Amino acid sequence: MYNFLAKNGQVVAFGLGVVLIGIFLLMSVTQAGDYYFETMSDEEIYGVDIFNFGIRAAIALTVLCAAAMLLFGLYQIATNPKGSIKGIIGIAILAILFFILYSSAAGEPDHPTIVGAIEKYEDSSEGRVITPGNLKFIGAATSTMLLMVGLAFAALVVTGIRNLFK
Repeated sequence: MYNFLAKNGQVVAFGLGVVLIGIFLLMSVTQAGDYYFETMSDEEIYGVDIFNFGIRAAIALTVLCAAAMLLFGLYQIATNPKGSIKGIIGIAILAILFFILYSSAAGEPDHPTIVGAIEKYEDSSEGRVITPGNLKFIGAATSTMLLMVGLAFAALVVTGIRNLFK
């Protein structure tokens, strides 16, 4: 299975995507004439379910891809532990970095915009509350993401400059 997907995985994924898009278009385009979105109220528009297949298919494919990524990653680690050391070290560094940023993140909102966003979310989310732990997790995740984007950009610039002199 691994060899088959390594050889034909992109073609299979593209084909599956084309088939699902075709099914979605058949289901939604044929039913779209029954609705007049320009004249419908918001409540009526929210009740339209012709796009649900596309949304569910996208969610299912995302979950399937995440599971496949995890399983093939574990398979690669199990079959080639020496070659996986760099990846394991990278994941460990990322986890340590996230833990440090989580430990140093503020558990309370420190800006009026954030306070307003939290209040708006809590008012519209049917009783859900953002706890200090949630806020620390969000802050740490955002900081980690920004740091990774910055490092990726720096690596892009450095390798580009290095390749100019080769």
